[in-house]
Amino acid sequence: MSFFFHILGILTYSKVRWDNVLIFVNHDDMRSLELMEEMIRRGYYVSDQFKDMRYADVLYLGLKGPDRKNRITTHQETEIIDQNIFKSLKENCLIITLIDNGYLEELSKVFHFRYIALLNDENFVKKNSILTAEGLIAYVIGHRRMPIYQSHVDVLGFGHCAKPIIEYLVAMKAEVRVAVRNAQYQKEIEAMGAQYIAIQDLNLSQTDILINTVPSVILKEEQLKDSCQHIMIVDIASYPYGIDHHYALSKGMNCQILSSIPCKYAYGYAGMMVANVIERELENA
Repeated sequence: MSFFFHILGILTYSKVRWDNVLIFVNHDDMRSLELMEEMIRRGYYVSDQFKDMRYADVLYLGLKGPDRKNRITTHQETEIIDQNIFKSLKENCLIITLIDNGYLEELSKVFHFRYIALLNDENFVKKNSILTAEGLIAYVIGHRRMPIYQSHVDVLGFGHCAKPIIEYLVAMKAEVRVAVRNAQYQKEIEAMGAQYIAIQDLNLSQTDILINTVPSVILKEEQLKDSCQHIMIVDIASYPYGIDHHYALSKGMNCQILSSIPCKYAYGYAGMMVANVIERELENA
């Protein structure tokens, strides 16, 4: 991939919207590739070359950004970022990741750049959750012999990701139960057309599909062992996930971990979402 896209940007967009603004993008997934193309269409200079970081006005460092050893994951390998780059960044340079990165928070105070994590933004999280729900539904439809219609589906958790998933499943006429720890959500769950159940009371003997959205192990061997043979288990949470996957796999269950769904199933829109945040931040700078 070429390291500058300015010429292509001018050809696809009649003028450069922001003179001399350079966006660096760490190409770590399909969403970031779409982000690069979207910023080009909007008339920005774009680079994915690490040597250009020091000249950038905005650095999109991907899902997690660097660890404390300055290692960062790209679509091909792991790169080491020279810490001197942070010292030489432009004044008020904006650094963006998806997940909150404590190391970048610390560096921002030392080197005086701006840092934001997209998944700390309520509006971004809501839109990202919708993409996650659509991708999950696409996966389930494409990997089962039976329809979602009239299937018995249990959803673990009732957070940002769970709500649109429940809405889609109920709309598709599935029999949906929502298992949570806190009974305060019961009325809201029932208002969505689903059934509330306490996690400790969950029995999987009749469950066709089990979807976890909780990033903490809440279903272990004693509950999984009673599940029906044809159950499909899909975990969309982050590590350590919500299910004892080692046990489930050892018993031959259809058990999948689906991470970063928006960069796989709706990466065009996911890239546009990041581009919108970058433009908003530039306008408000």
